[in-house]
Amino acid sequence: MKKNILAHSIQGVSALMVACTLNAHAQTDVDSTSSPAASLITEEVLVTARRKEETLIEIPMAVSSISATEIADRNYTSASDIYRTLAGAASPRGQLILRGLSGGNSSAPGTTTTFVDDIPYSFTNLSDVERVEVLRGPQGTLYGSNAIGGTVRIITKQPQLNEFEVFSNIQASTEADVDGVSSNGTLGVNIPLIEDKLALRVSANREHEKLQMVNMNTGLQGSVDRGFVRARLLWQINEQMDMTFGYARVNYSDRGTDTGDRSTPGYRYTYSLTENTSAPYGYDVAFDTVDCDPAAERPACMGGNAPISASGVPAKYQIWESIDGWYKSQSDLYTLNFNHDNLFDLATLTYAGSYRKFDTQSLDNWSRLDADDLFKTWIINDDFYNETTHEVRLQNIDASSPLSWTVGMFYDKVETDNALNNQNQYHEAGDIASAVAMNWWWGIDVTQLGIDTFGNPQNNWRNSVIKDRAEELAYFADVAYTFDIGAAGELELNAGVRHYELEDEYHGETMGLWSENVTQTAGEESGERYKFSASWRPTDTMSVYALYSEGYRPGGNNGPLAGSCENDPNASQRKDRYTSDAIDNYELGLKMSAMDGRVNFATAVYQIDWTDIKTNVYMPTCGFSFTANGGEARSRGWEFESTALLTDSLKMTFNTSYTNSVVLEDNDAISAEAGDDMTMVPEWNAYLALDQSFTLFNKPMSVRGDYTYYGEYKTHFNVRDEDVVPAYSYFNLSGRVELSDNLQLSAHLNNVFDKEAISYKRARSRSESNTTAQQYINYLSGRTLAIRLDMTFD
Repeated sequence: MKKNILAHSIQGVSALMVACTLNAHAQTDVDSTSSPAASLITEEVLVTARRKEETLIEIPMAVSSISATEIADRNYTSASDIYRTLAGAASPRGQLILRGLSGGNSSAPGTTTTFVDDIPYSFTNLSDVERVEVLRGPQGTLYGSNAIGGTVRIITKQPQLNEFEVFSNIQASTEADVDGVSSNGTLGVNIPLIEDKLALRVSANREHEKLQMVNMNTGLQGSVDRGFVRARLLWQINEQMDMTFGYARVNYSDRGTDTGDRSTPGYRYTYSLTENTSAPYGYDVAFDTVDCDPAAERPACMGGNAPISASGVPAKYQIWESIDGWYKSQSDLYTLNFNHDNLFDLATLTYAGSYRKFDTQSLDNWSRLDADDLFKTWIINDDFYNETTHEVRLQNIDASSPLSWTVGMFYDKVETDNALNNQNQYHEAGDIASAVAMNWWWGIDVTQLGIDTFGNPQNNWRNSVIKDRAEELAYFADVAYTFDIGAAGELELNAGVRHYELEDEYHGETMGLWSENVTQTAGEESGERYKFSASWRPTDTMSVYALYSEGYRPGGNNGPLAGSCENDPNASQRKDRYTSDAIDNYELGLKMSAMDGRVNFATAVYQIDWTDIKTNVYMPTCGFSFTANGGEARSRGWEFESTALLTDSLKMTFNTSYTNSVVLEDNDAISAEAGDDMTMVPEWNAYLALDQSFTLFNKPMSVRGDYTYYGEYKTHFNVRDEDVVPAYSYFNLSGRVELSDNLQLSAHLNNVFDKEAISYKRARSRSESNTTAQQYINYLSGRTLAIRLDMTFD
């Protein structure tokens, strides 16, 4: 019944939109460019989804384009802010999932890929960005691996040869029931160095975010610091050639967590000590439990009620951990983009290449899962890799020719050498901790083990990566021919193919408490992925298309199987190497711009068949994971996105989708049964926004209200009540005033009614009697007020 009510509501809103638009058009016949809102509608949107400049109408696939103006007006600071506004999109924990392609129990399945200025790079900060394009469905021919659900293209603002500009913005925000103020600031400059020849553009961003969760044991409130510096030097060699050198330094660090825990353990472990000079470390150890109120959540059970009730932190934002985790990373990205507009009067040549170094360190608290918080134990991760990419494309030079073609080559290599301290586990120092650990279920003298094995009494386990390499070489071609069919318009036929070759190897070693082994694996793979489409364009404002496209995610090697995992029920599913999965997408679409650009919409229906699903498998008895191929799935659905100018100054955006994504065969490794709905994906989502522009006191102003709805979804197969995210909705309101040509002030009030909305919740253990495991939960932000100031100086 609820589904039918929602369906009728959406149909009603769609009808209302069309009726209002027709009425507005009938009442007034004005210059459609006479207001800020109108200019947004009538401006022809150009995108480069097929590696060439086209209008949205011309592209035979589902594409959303978000401009720099929209990014600023809606105060989007990250691409993840956009995802919840899109039809057919889900983003339970920040990573984009399109068309129901989640594939397992992970909230980060890696089924979409991101390109920044034609470089494959998962960096989604939207400071100094020209536009964002979201391509739905498999993009295996032009964009390669990991694009089975779709591709996000972020196009940054490029250096301008003859325009000096200083630009900046700063904002501060505060959230209800969350202590502290978050901040975000950008500063940049565009400098013409040599007239018509050389220009430099540099921008930097710094963000500090206060998180909701507070550790009631240590008193730490979670926080995140992000920052980047990006520099691009453009050399216009001549009228036909240009080259851009780029460098970006990206830093990230966090302390604490944004993930809550609503578990009710019912008791906690404790121990008592008796001095015994003949016992190891001088103590006999006895263990006992202390009962808690069965309804008491973990902070109250572990710390008592008095300090918690006096803290002022809402219960849902309270966690209890022995140690606060942290994470930090740094990447250095060097890029080179080269364009030749006329190569021997035959083609254009484009090259995009990059080299990056990525380093990360983190601390994971394992005191709870490995030691029931009787003593402290933690893992220090130290990881790094180098990645090199090259892509060369040749395209037809005559944009007006009915024949268009693209051929190219892509190469990617990711390599880690001698990460000897990839993971090290440690335990608390001292005779008491050593005695407790030895008498607990570990059953081994880990302090002596650390001395004998690592020369460190606190170090009890190590994972070393000697070599981890993955290479992909691909050749691709895409050709289209447009037939003039007279009064019926034009018909475009398009075909594409990508041949890929994969090669990888892994050499790892483990020693200490959990395992003692050496793993060496290697493999090769090759294949082709195809695309075919037909697009009928009766006019330049309408197109109907049919599309078949394929995609894949590359296979690879698993790391070592820890000895403590050998008896895990899921361990039998593990193989040294897993293979690529495969996606087949069948799609029909309609795009239209009507009433002189006052109404624009795009809709698509699709079916996706997914085989050899590449999925993450968690082994609950030991806490490790591996990757496996398992089973088949099918996703069916439809998407609708639209904009309409209801009056000369009132713009409406309405997006909605229906997704039915199910598993087709049993998959014991992820506890999925045939017929199960896929995880992380609601059947329905909808987004409605109204933008009103006006002038007050001779100042251009605008206000915006938007409403988002997400249906119910689960986050785990073999579902528990704790794995079901209830349907939610929220309303945002914002306003903007142009104080001068160079100065804009805006205010953004998100979740106006301060509704509690959960984006993710999952029980770590499938056993309801396991009171040690977390019951993870993430909340969307409560009522949040942000004030933003944008400044530009020419």
